[in-house]
Amino acid sequence: MHVTHSPNGTRASADPDRVPLTRARVMTPTEVAELLQMPLSTVYYLARSGQLPHSRLGRSYRFLRDEIETLLRGERR
Repeated sequence: MHVTHSPNGTRASADPDRVPLTRARVMTPTEVAELLQMPLSTVYYLARSGQLPHSRLGRSYRFLRDEIETLLRGERR
């Protein structure tokens, strides 16, 4: 990813269509388990098996709220 600096000194992504990640958009496995009303172990199992879209940061799993909600609505991306 190419990062540029805006005139006010803040960092800006080179891709203007990309939505910035915020704490409200990124979920932990515990938050996903609460949303889906399922055990935390099931969230990890579904993520490892590729059934829940996720990203790994080291040993941590992170989920995008938009992708989880799309999955719940039965839409495909």
